[in-house]
Amino acid sequence: MSENDVKIYNSKNDLDSSSKEISRTLDEVMTHRLNGNIDKARKLGEILATITPKGDDGIIVDLKDHLAPKYFASDILYQIKVLLVFACETVLQFEIPVSIITTTAIATMYDCIEKKSPGFYDNIKNGAAFTFYYLAVQKGGNLSENIGEAFAMLCSVKNKDGFVNAGKTVWNLAVDIIEKEIEKADFKYI
Repeated sequence: MSENDVKIYNSKNDLDSSSKEISRTLDEVMTHRLNGNIDKARKLGEILATITPKGDDGIIVDLKDHLAPKYFASDILYQIKVLLVFACETVLQFEIPVSIITTTAIATMYDCIEKKSPGFYDNIKNGAAFTFYYLAVQKGGNLSENIGEAFAMLCSVKNKDGFVNAGKTVWNLAVDIIEKEIEKADFKYI
């Protein structure tokens, strides 16, 4: 008997269970399409894709009143932008209880980022920063402190305490802004 002789067998119960799960998922998608949540999630993703620490349009996280000028160097602004995108993804997952809505918003956000800034998108997609931020979230304890520590580490700085506080500030301001955007989306949960 060879590997080619082995047949995979799915029982009727397995197929019925899979069919029921697919049917439930399709029903959920249709419900959220009909009540407008899918369109709202796409619009939210488009809006969140514009989050930035500086600029003239989009969601501006105004840091000028909160951070010293040294934090506005281009390499630090890049790290701030990465943290803002991570905050969007994370807050969407924390705040929206329906996975189809969360997934749609996140996918749309990344599609928009990829179209607008393909180099930045490739860097965050392939970079290690999100890994460190995910570890900070999983660490437990004070989330903003953990995020601040990851931010300082990613900035590779000598004055770590100042950069930890800067990371915490960016995180906390971003969370407030993102939560307000989610609220404005006015999702209907069933």
